[in-house]
Amino acid sequence: MRYRGLLVVSGLAALIACGGSSSITGSTNSGGGGPPPPPPNGSVHIQDFSFGPETVTVKVGQTVQWTNDGPSAHTTTSDAGLWSSNSLAAPGDGTYGNGTTAGGTFSFTFTQAGTYTYHCSNHPPNLYPHFKGVVVVTP
Repeated sequence: MRYRGLLVVSGLAALIACGGSSSITGSTNSGGGGPPPPPPNGSVHIQDFSFGPETVTVKVGQTVQWTNDGPSAHTTTSDAGLWSSNSLAAPGDGTYGNGTTAGGTFSFTFTQAGTYTYHCSNHPPNLYPHFKGVVVVTP
């Protein structure tokens, strides 16, 4: 019985430690209302079913911006459920290399140190195992 209580307390402590560590400060570039996101301190480009760079490092309080530069729509979705962008449109009319309009963007500000893994929900890791990224947030 004592072991079960220890497991419950440990589980609750883990949930509290992981919850509410970051906040969304921006969204896609759809032209919606609200204030613009703060300028990014880290930039990730999405192209050819990859995030580049695969790992980006920022400090607590800094913002990462993802930009879709590829020919199809993608998302940036936290593995821990901390953020999920809408579908980020491809640049132009979706034709690879068409620069008539910019690709969709998404910004997220990290408020707690840690390592945050993410993927594209349109192209999940079970089908695209190399299409994932990491944000390292330092104090």
